[in-house]
Amino acid sequence: MVFYVFIPSLFNMRAWPSLYLTGIFILISLTGAAQSPAHTGGLDSVLDKIADPREKADAILEYLNKTENLYLENADKLANRALEIAQQSNYAKGRINAMLKLGNYYFRSSDYKKAMDFAQQAKELSEDLSFKKEVANSLSLIGTIYTQLGDYDNSSQHFFKSLQISEKLDDKEGIARSLGDIGKDFYKQQEYKKALEYFNNSLAISVKLDKLPEIKRQYNNIAVVYGDLQKYDTAESFLRKALAISVRLGDKFGQGINIMNIGFGQMNRGRYGDALSNFQQSLDLFTGLNNRLHMAECYVNFGFCYYSAGRTDEGITYFVKALQEGKENGYYTIIASAANILNRIYTERKDTINAYKYVMLEKLAGDSLFASQKQKLLSKLELQYVYEKKEFKKQLAQQVNNTIIFIVILCLLSGLVILALIFSKHRLKSKFVLLEKEKIEAELSIKDRELTINLISLIRKSEMISDLSNKLIQLELNAKGSETKEAISKISQELQYSTDNKMHNEFSRRFQEVHVGFYEKLLKAYPDLTKNELKLCAFLRLNMSTKDISVLTGQRLPSIDHARYRLRKKLGLSNSETNLVTFLARV
Repeated sequence: MVFYVFIPSLFNMRAWPSLYLTGIFILISLTGAAQSPAHTGGLDSVLDKIADPREKADAILEYLNKTENLYLENADKLANRALEIAQQSNYAKGRINAMLKLGNYYFRSSDYKKAMDFAQQAKELSEDLSFKKEVANSLSLIGTIYTQLGDYDNSSQHFFKSLQISEKLDDKEGIARSLGDIGKDFYKQQEYKKALEYFNNSLAISVKLDKLPEIKRQYNNIAVVYGDLQKYDTAESFLRKALAISVRLGDKFGQGINIMNIGFGQMNRGRYGDALSNFQQSLDLFTGLNNRLHMAECYVNFGFCYYSAGRTDEGITYFVKALQEGKENGYYTIIASAANILNRIYTERKDTINAYKYVMLEKLAGDSLFASQKQKLLSKLELQYVYEKKEFKKQLAQQVNNTIIFIVILCLLSGLVILALIFSKHRLKSKFVLLEKEKIEAELSIKDRELTINLISLIRKSEMISDLSNKLIQLELNAKGSETKEAISKISQELQYSTDNKMHNEFSRRFQEVHVGFYEKLLKAYPDLTKNELKLCAFLRLNMSTKDISVLTGQRLPSIDHARYRLRKKLGLSNSETNLVTFLARV
């Protein structure tokens, strides 16, 4: 929540007479504000009834979300308690939200280093777990810290990233918050037109969502812009709208801020009575909250109002009260403001001693403020260095991861390519083997056909020779002389022997070409097989019938059947139903 109150700027002190008449609203972060002791008895009673540690962490964070509890002195202790519970129960979202609460607490306490540490931790954990909404919230907090340090380049960069994530998630509440954050950056750089544009866009979304805290925030933001533009009537109308929401929410702190700012606008328009009345209401609210910083601001505003109304002595009383609060609590802006006007008052009265006292007090406060500004600059530079270093390390780690991923992907792709090549080679080889096999089978088929044709030719030759032999036998029987009979018988025997040898040799050669290793395999398994038995195996391998074998060999059918029986015994098939031709086909 962002609030606006009147505090004179140290760097405009020498121009104060015109300053308080024109008036400014400036943004504060409630640094070092003393708060009333926290009454968390109600929270403890609620927590006692919750068994689930995750629900306990959420209950504490929800308690801190309430406006009246936002600025408790022990808000950090409660947030740390939620963080411990979330860590013990391994509740990631609870851890992230607790870290964001701690970041906001340290931001309000001006400990920007701790605030940034928690914001970055929340961002990194959210990114690791892909919690987009929490990433956007973390970026918003980091941007707010940079805004406070005056680093608008970094702040706007983070605000726009947060807006982009919220838009992708269609998170209307996140979009409204981011638009308000961006508008705040433009306001800080005095680009009032752009600031109003973003504030109004945020307001429109918040009204549709009926998110009262965000609506009130944008009413305050718009009011501060119109206050800077010296359009006090318009500023007051928005402040009264914000006040109505503060009353509705029961937000006494917000009421005090709204009423104080309304009174400041009235003072600038010369409505001193109304301004004093509003300052008194605001003071009563802050006194009830024991908020020392805003009580001191009320005293300063009282002093300015009385002084402007010509009631200088009453003004001095309130400036002195403001100085006392400033000294007790180290509110250097309050001290510088009050001391500056008291110095001017006593200078006008020619009270040199008091004038000198307050000019020295103003100088001391100014030195402290200067040191604070210097420390703020150093903090800004340190934060930039630490943040950029972390971001560099993160980017470097990401680059290493990306390189590893790239190498793994490259290796996988290379492996796939190699596998594809191996598979392709294997397919080509298989195809080649298949083609070779088909070629060999085709050649064997041709040779097998040739063998069959040759076998048929041999059978016909055998039949012709057998027929011729029979005719020679008839001639031998019919011949008269013994010499003639003997000659014919000799011719018949030579013809039969020569023909049998040629046929056997021709058949064996052709058969071996087609059925390579057939004889060798049979002899290796059955070494007792005779030459005639091997020849019979070859005939049977060609699926020749007993009749064909008889014609080819000149043996009688019973002789061939007997030879087949002996062959079955030698092959161990005498007691088996296995077909002899089928058995030989597998050799």
